[in-house]
Amino acid sequence: MSQEGYIRTFIAVELPPDIKEAMAGVQAELKKSGADVGWARPEGVHLTLKFLGDVENGQVKKLGDALEGALKGEVAFTLRAKGIGAFPTPKAPRVVWLGVEGDVKRLSALAATVENVCAGLKFPRESRPFKAHLTLGRVRSPKGRDALAKALENFMDADLGEFRADAVSLMKSELKPSGAVYTEMRRIVLK
Repeated sequence: MSQEGYIRTFIAVELPPDIKEAMAGVQAELKKSGADVGWARPEGVHLTLKFLGDVENGQVKKLGDALEGALKGEVAFTLRAKGIGAFPTPKAPRVVWLGVEGDVKRLSALAATVENVCAGLKFPRESRPFKAHLTLGRVRSPKGRDALAKALENFMDADLGEFRADAVSLMKSELKPSGAVYTEMRRIVLK
């Protein structure tokens, strides 16, 4: 829960409805494994560029303005939602993910720009390198893990389609008992 005067914030590329629909279909198949996974609601899945945590209300506008300035002139590019896997490995899954292919160099450059903007506003830099992925679910216990690993094998090469990365969104995340609720606070459209 965010503290008073703070907004739980992250920066992301939003996904089109057809990709979210395809993700829901894959999740439905993976759920049949009976594994103990907290599945992400497809409507809330996004391509996170930077998670900031609790940000002071007054910093949110500064952050939006800084992102707008840094991303001026950036051009939209194409990505593909393809390949299902797990961190750290499919045999010992903790996070089930959907891969991102396509113009990942441009995506990494975009993430680096976002990282630099945030660092300029005194937000801590990420300790791990950016790895483009969409989180489908988080494994809660070993129950059904082997069945999940087997199910993941069937979707290793799943191709959920192409989409345009045509905007960067400054997002608010509210944690509720029913799950996180995401609200776009600012949208920076790429040319």
